[in-house]
Amino acid sequence: MKVERNAATTTLTLSDVEVKLLRRALERASFIDTPVEEQAEIASFASRALEEITERSPG
Repeated sequence: MKVERNAATTTLTLSDVEVKLLRRALERASFIDTPVEEQAEIASFASRALEEITERSPG
């Protein structure tokens, strides 16, 4: 995993294996106990991220 931070943005470069692991983590994000006030934001982020990595990654 490579992490690049520039001002207000962070870019992650992941291997195919790391993308699969991230996908699994995001799929399970809704099952983790989170503060009520953050649940909608976390669910939305996980959904958007899953859509992006599913569209752009093999397997």
